[in-house]
Amino acid sequence: MESKHEGRKQRAEAPRPVPGLPAGVQPFEHLRSTVERLRGTWDGRPPLLLTHRSPDPDALGALVGLHALLRGAFGMESEIATGGRIFRAENLTMVRELGLSFLEYADIDPEHYGGAFLVDSQPGFGHTPLPEGLDLVGVFDHHEPPTDGAASPPSVPHYDLRLGIGATSSILYEYLRDAGVELDPVTATALSCGVRFDTADLSMHVTELDTEAYYGAFRRADRRMLQRIRRPVLPASYYRELHRCLARARRLGPLVFGFLGRISNPESVAEMADFFLRMEGCRWTLVGGAHGETYHLSVRTELDFGDAYPLLEAVLDGEGSFGGRGPVAGGQVSLAGADAGELQRLERRLRGRTRRLVPADELAGADPANGTRLTRLP
Repeated sequence: MESKHEGRKQRAEAPRPVPGLPAGVQPFEHLRSTVERLRGTWDGRPPLLLTHRSPDPDALGALVGLHALLRGAFGMESEIATGGRIFRAENLTMVRELGLSFLEYADIDPEHYGGAFLVDSQPGFGHTPLPEGLDLVGVFDHHEPPTDGAASPPSVPHYDLRLGIGATSSILYEYLRDAGVELDPVTATALSCGVRFDTADLSMHVTELDTEAYYGAFRRADRRMLQRIRRPVLPASYYRELHRCLARARRLGPLVFGFLGRISNPESVAEMADFFLRMEGCRWTLVGGAHGETYHLSVRTELDFGDAYPLLEAVLDGEGSFGGRGPVAGGQVSLAGADAGELQRLERRLRGRTRRLVPADELAGADPANGTRLTRLP
């Protein structure tokens, strides 16, 4: 799952102080004082909950968790708005199973809301447009902030940024715990999915809080619902895209890569990158494909191979935007339109830079110009 890291550099690193952030050991108390201080100016208007485009399980889990927190701790009903389509089968199933509904960005009337909260992202990230005329009250996230200082933490009353935490859903689990709000099955299921997907079942970027949230939410979750989300029904188009990807994929020593041209589902880029990494002897993968006017790229690496971020940085070489966290990285390049020639030239440039990243002594007999085909599918 990917979409949420594509837009700005987002490195995982040890927690460090961020100027302007509340230092409190109990961040819920700071949130309580912030909400109680501001809600009197809202004249009964509800808060609006936001996240990045095409939300993934961690963003969805954090949204559901914050909705439950505002209701349980403050007696406030909130609304959720999202931008961008959700494509990946697990994410769509999660939305359906949890009965979630979202307001479209185009339908937002700022005058209807007292303020906004942003989860699993921050102001200034390329994949997170924010509605005009609506003040941010709180931010909850675990990613490296934008490097250009587009919005400094002091500009938002409650800004909880924890760079060492594995999932934003874990942060919201802590708020619910500290507020004494008991998890209902839907909220627990949502948080469980968020922590599980973003930490790869507690295999990376894990803290004690992530472990507590993982097991605490799982104990209260709907197990059958979790299973349906984990193994969703797949449309026939998924297998057509898989067929195409296998036909176009190539191998260069420890690398498996595929540039797919135009694709019907942008999430298939990340899914195929994950899929190829399971191949014996593969240490890292790169998959790219164009959807609409955007070319999507995903890189995956084995945990002991190194970070995915510098690999994607070298492949893009200044084109587009990208971000990464440990073994996962994703990026986007804007296309002027549907010009097939422009797309072919972009993939040719990406292919050339990719080949140069594989040392000659690791090619293991592969064709250094094009790589070895994985299959002879037509």
